[in-house]
Amino acid sequence: MLEVYHFVNPLSGDCLETEKKLATYVEQSNKKVAMQIIPVVTMQSARQTAMAASNSLHPSLHDLNVVSQTLYQVAVDTKAAQFQGKKAAREYLMATQQALLQGNAYSDELVMQTVNDLALNQEMFVEDRNSDLAVQAFRADQNLAAEMGVRNFPALVVYDTDRSEYAVRTDDFSDEHLTRLFLSATRQRLREYDGFLHNGGVTEVEEG
Repeated sequence: MLEVYHFVNPLSGDCLETEKKLATYVEQSNKKVAMQIIPVVTMQSARQTAMAASNSLHPSLHDLNVVSQTLYQVAVDTKAAQFQGKKAAREYLMATQQALLQGNAYSDELVMQTVNDLALNQEMFVEDRNSDLAVQAFRADQNLAAEMGVRNFPALVVYDTDRSEYAVRTDDFSDEHLTRLFLSATRQRLREYDGFLHNGGVTEVEEG
């Protein structure tokens, strides 16, 4: 089985496109795939997003704070949705990204409309998005990104449970590379790079 970790900037159009593209390859893979989309919030991603949103190389402190708070809340809300399943989290994040990239503000009204459209349990979602568990899950994701050496977004880490000592980290979302990772019948074994902890053990992984 392949364990797939897709690290994204929640407000990036490029990340949304790779999410859509990756979903197609996962569906067509000749191996069972467990995929998780992980929204990550860093100072760098917040600044880059604020620069793009304000069309300025020097966004104001106000713009930077608004973007940072939005990134954080989207990430926490995605974790709240994930308590209802990984598929629910993926669908929530993608629907939210599409709405935000169309110019909508991230408001409680938008959040609850998205939850309703996806037929999620609204009461459970509201409780979870305001819980310490969602915040802890968000922080765990940020730590995971750091452990895996993810600094740019979107990024992909693929872990092959059939060869537990191997994994690959990449920011190459070309058709050729994704085909090799997910579809090739003679798929090369995933290679090594600097180690990170996986399920309590050290896994060697390599940049691909």
